[in-house]
Amino acid sequence: MNNTCDLEKRLQTIVSIQRNIDIITAFLLLTGQVTVVRLIVEPKGFALSVGGPLTGIGRLEGISGNKTLSLILDIGDILLAILLISDQTNVSGIFLGPGRFSFNITGPIFGVPKHVPTLPDLERVFTQFRWIVSEHFDIEPEILI
Repeated sequence: MNNTCDLEKRLQTIVSIQRNIDIITAFLLLTGQVTVVRLIVEPKGFALSVGGPLTGIGRLEGISGNKTLSLILDIGDILLAILLISDQTNVSGIFLGPGRFSFNITGPIFGVPKHVPTLPDLERVFTQFRWIVSEHFDIEPEILI
């Protein structure tokens, strides 16, 4: 019973962290710090990748300063932020590149199933982590508990 409660608490912590990441990303979209920078086509759906100067990527603007295209990009950012806030989409991962990164956003509305946190192998992963670290690094065992 105690293990089930502990596992449930850990899952709730992960859900809370993921939700906070979604809200922060929505805030960054609404303040213009990040914008959609690429479309990623996946089987049966797609994801949007967002980035900006904050993530080492130049902010997208309308071609040759075209204000209409910039307005369309801004409206898309606002809609994406609303989808994040309303939990219709979620940050699903990070794309790393040389000197930059971007956040991938997807969800059922884009044809991709919602990511659900799971911890089925948590104890096995922790055990392997402790073994690898203690085997290859000189770290106090108490820290690894």
